[in-house]
Amino acid sequence: MNAKQIALPFRARRNRRSADTHADLIGRSYEEDYSTVTVVSLCANDDSRVMVRREPGGRTFSMPAWLMRLIFMEQEGRRAA
Repeated sequence: MNAKQIALPFRARRNRRSADTHADLIGRSYEEDYSTVTVVSLCANDDSRVMVRREPGGRTFSMPAWLMRLIFMEQEGRRAA
């Protein structure tokens, strides 16, 4: 029996957390009505989301990082006006 080895064209593995593109959002916060929303960490399952905590109440949930960036850009524009 003649055994041959074949090479399949698999993609090279990428390092998932090579560059935390949203790490600069951690610690930023904004006020909404009577509460404060703070970015506390990056989402473990999805690199495009961040974990936020809402005080008072202490509820933690995830939001898309692009949406948080949009909110912070709006807050900066409101301060300048």
